[in-house]
Amino acid sequence: MKKPHDIELMEHADGERDHADRLRDPAARDKVAAIGELGELVRGHLELSADAVPPARFEQLWDTIDKAVATPERAPAKGLWVAIGGWFERYRGHIVTGVVSAGAVAALALVLRGGHPDETTAHGGGGGGSPNVMPVSYRPTEIESLDTPGADSTVFNLQDEDGPATVIWVTPEDTVEGI
Repeated sequence: MKKPHDIELMEHADGERDHADRLRDPAARDKVAAIGELGELVRGHLELSADAVPPARFEQLWDTIDKAVATPERAPAKGLWVAIGGWFERYRGHIVTGVVSAGAVAALALVLRGGHPDETTAHGGGGGGSPNVMPVSYRPTEIESLDTPGADSTVFNLQDEDGPATVIWVTPEDTVEGI
């Protein structure tokens, strides 16, 4: 005979189990009886607490519930500023977190940047340990060779008035010259 799980005992106490499925274990029957007594105590306490509520307050609670059930959608906002204010009220924690995080990142960037602003330039100059912040399109590209399996490649690095350019010429290895 296997020992019943606690969830099965609670189902017995709540009347969710069929009575044909009787408990044979005396310890399990005692647990079910204890769960039943505890349930009765909680229900009795809640009923006494409900009786202690003044009738006017009780009616006010039911009116609030009836209004919420009758009008499931919220009434539209009276104006633009009310809607904006409501949005800020709902997302205030997110906004504060974002502002504090952005401020912390900006402070860290200023502290960890090092050097003075006049020592660095936007086009790769600079002392003070600042990184090269030149855009990729302005950086000179130098490709010395290119490995292309099954083909021959030639690389030309050119410089003209428009800036640096790299031309890569790829021909298959099996091409015969002059054909």
